[in-house]
Amino acid sequence: MRYRAGEKPDFHEIPLTPKKLVLEQTELFHSSFLPPGSGEVIFHYTSGSTGTPMQVRTTDQENLLNGKENARLRRGWGVKSHRKIAQILFPDEDRPVGWRKVVTLPSGKKAWLLSTLDADEALDWIRQCGSTLVHAFPSIMLGVLQRGFEKSQDLPIQLIGTVSEVVSDELRELVRKIPGCRLMDHYGSEEGGLMAVQCPVCDAYHPGEKLMRLEILTDNGAPAKPGEMGRVVISPLFNYAMPLVRYETGDYAVAGEPGRCKRSDQSITRIIGRESGLFKLPGGGKVAAMLPSDVVSSLNVKQYKLFQTSLTDVELQYIPRSDTAMIKNSQAQAIVDRYISPEFKVRCLRVSEIPRLPNGKYLMHECLI
Repeated sequence: MRYRAGEKPDFHEIPLTPKKLVLEQTELFHSSFLPPGSGEVIFHYTSGSTGTPMQVRTTDQENLLNGKENARLRRGWGVKSHRKIAQILFPDEDRPVGWRKVVTLPSGKKAWLLSTLDADEALDWIRQCGSTLVHAFPSIMLGVLQRGFEKSQDLPIQLIGTVSEVVSDELRELVRKIPGCRLMDHYGSEEGGLMAVQCPVCDAYHPGEKLMRLEILTDNGAPAKPGEMGRVVISPLFNYAMPLVRYETGDYAVAGEPGRCKRSDQSITRIIGRESGLFKLPGGGKVAAMLPSDVVSSLNVKQYKLFQTSLTDVELQYIPRSDTAMIKNSQAQAIVDRYISPEFKVRCLRVSEIPRLPNGKYLMHECLI
């Protein structure tokens, strides 16, 4: 009505579109009208890790633009200079554990594909093909680098491309120990496509601003200030098959300093990940349950995960590096008190395996309440 009256409301006055609404009434967001030139409608689904898989619709045009924006954001990383590429894939029905294939790309480059969760197998594969560029889930790459350093093996890797999971500080620290190696992280979703890529100049993430409008909002709806954590809200500009305006993705991120980098006016300091990874404080509010890399190293574990089981209780599950390694409750309590919140009581549980989500993602923190 304000438009009809000749007024022009501010973009931030448009109501947010909750993810829950889109999940429960997805068909309301599927458009029957497509502008000329949109191409075919493409159907795909979210993983369903947070509930029932949601049907997402895109078009040929939007996917083409997404690819161009991906290439623009990755410019400066020198991706095209790598001729030997390894990709470590999560095993599934089509590519079971141990599946491997060598593909010659149209450019003449070689791509070595391996489906595995075994760090030693992935490490041997990377060394065998001499890959200077490796694509993998962050959790898989962390295991590979840990084994490489344990075996004192030199790695040919110069660039690591990660996607799908939150990158831990521990992985970033290990990458820095490899001479001449860097990490290029990608942030995206089924609903939004590519959303941001880490910058080769400033190391912050820059959003795909030619493809969408991305906001980071605090819980009271205000734009997050630099260094402040907030909800990731997106408005894709070209997905006419499934228009979403100010869509709450369910993820959180930390806003960066605007105008700090010449490549973009907007930056994201850190991707926190989904809301289920935030712990709820007994007195209200939420906190990111993340631990510094040196603290994780001091635990002497292969893998760990923090679960919030009640408003006051946290469980630390861990896989030790050796049969004799053990984390005391008092040690874990001191760490959680300092880096997360002193309002939680911690219990340690030594396990042989920490399960992944059905889509292969590994979460380091999960709130179960």
